[in-house]
Amino acid sequence: MKRTTRKTILSILLTLLIGFSVLSPVLAQSQTAEQTISETSTSFSKLYEEVNPSVVYISVAIQGGSSNTQQFQGLPDDLEELLPFLKQYYGPQDQDNQDQESEPNQNITYGSGTGFVWDTEGHIVTNNHVIEDATDITITYYDGIERKATVIGADPDSDLAVLSVEDYRKDIAPVKMGDSDTVKTGEYVAAIGNPFGNVGTITMGIVSALGRNFPIDDGSTGSGGHYTIPDMIQTDAAINPGNSGGVLINLNGEVIGVVNSFVSATYSSAGIGYAIPSNLAVRVIPKLISDGKYEHAWIGISGIALNPDINAKLELDRDQRGALVETVQSGSPADKAGIKAGDETTTINGAEITIGGDIITKINDREVKSMDDIISYLAFHTEVGDKITLHILRDGKEQDIELTLAARPSVEERTGVKANEKTIKEQVGEAWIGTYVKDITNNDIKKLDLPEGTTGALITQVTKDSPADDANLQENDIIQKIDDTEIKSVDDLKSELSKYMPGERVTLTILRDGETKEVRLTLGTTKNK
Repeated sequence: MKRTTRKTILSILLTLLIGFSVLSPVLAQSQTAEQTISETSTSFSKLYEEVNPSVVYISVAIQGGSSNTQQFQGLPDDLEELLPFLKQYYGPQDQDNQDQESEPNQNITYGSGTGFVWDTEGHIVTNNHVIEDATDITITYYDGIERKATVIGADPDSDLAVLSVEDYRKDIAPVKMGDSDTVKTGEYVAAIGNPFGNVGTITMGIVSALGRNFPIDDGSTGSGGHYTIPDMIQTDAAINPGNSGGVLINLNGEVIGVVNSFVSATYSSAGIGYAIPSNLAVRVIPKLISDGKYEHAWIGISGIALNPDINAKLELDRDQRGALVETVQSGSPADKAGIKAGDETTTINGAEITIGGDIITKINDREVKSMDDIISYLAFHTEVGDKITLHILRDGKEQDIELTLAARPSVEERTGVKANEKTIKEQVGEAWIGTYVKDITNNDIKKLDLPEGTTGALITQVTKDSPADDANLQENDIIQKIDDTEIKSVDDLKSELSKYMPGERVTLTILRDGETKEVRLTLGTTKNK
């Protein structure tokens, strides 16, 4: 009996020892994970204390802004609580306190954003869209001290701007700039800024993607294509209105990105925020300080990445990579060097593309898989006046073409509108559909077989994952109404959109393949200070 009891006890002890041996690695891993999280939290606390004093709150006044009193009406229920804030910071002044006979351009609208101390000479860096069209700028340091500031340089194409501060604080240290080329997906990052006017806010997340090229809406309706901010850093750290112009830092406290925007159909963080890579900022900002502007190296082409369907149409190898040139801008470096544009239109998977042009497979010694590769290389590795070599495929034969880079045409040259003469203000929370549009020309009427005199805003491109994409809008759709308001041109579309807030539901009347359709969608936003 005693022997049996002894065996039982030994069996229990053996089982417990085996159990503990199995659980030990699990417990060790759990303790390691908790320790890592604790250390990361402690690190960001220390980094916040170090970096936050170098981050400033920026408030702007814009004379002649929209005075539409309906812009805050129709908010979704979950945004009603933001109404007092939106009116206070972004709305027009109380009409009851204004002279009823004053001219419309006497209205003043207000906005806010974020900036950071760049150097010891009183320069503050922010986004161009934060200070664009501002007539009065005030920066507030972390401890509440205010100073007036003026814009000394701005570059709409990288959405960067530099302010010069009157009687600047010499005791505030500049930020430390990091190397965005070393950033890896999955790294911990933090954003410091002033979302919804809540100064000195830090949010934490990871780098969720790299190499995102962000399109610039410059108002151009020409055929020269749209420009992009290259190699944007995508993060799931919460980014909201007011964060723009702030810093995205790594665990070393280095600025690896300038917070630029977020994408959301509900006017709140959706876990997809973008930052301009620090290496682009380091190239652009010194020029803005010294020259007031930055000249981007430019070839003068637009095109599309090859894919198996295009390759099949062109009778190329299925896995051929490269950028198919669709258009070449007249007088551009590409035009002067003899780069061949497409000369035939075809439809592939419902999308119309132009074929017959050169296929660029390398820029200097860098492999080209898409137009994004060309844009990124030009932005980070070249300057105006540099000579580059494009390796192309033309009519099945490979050849090299050398060209000299020129300066990209300015926004004014592309649009024909001076910055201080813009009729559509890019305000905080501007409603967004997610399309590129152009006015309808006689060539469009012939090409699309439209009735003579057709008007509206012709969609030339739909942004992926935008409200338009979600609503299945397509290229060559023509927007002819928003709700009950007729749209005859791009200006009509922009003007009408300025009356809405992100998050509102609208009905678009579109013309597609000769038939009129109604499409319901929820307006989003990508332009936020």
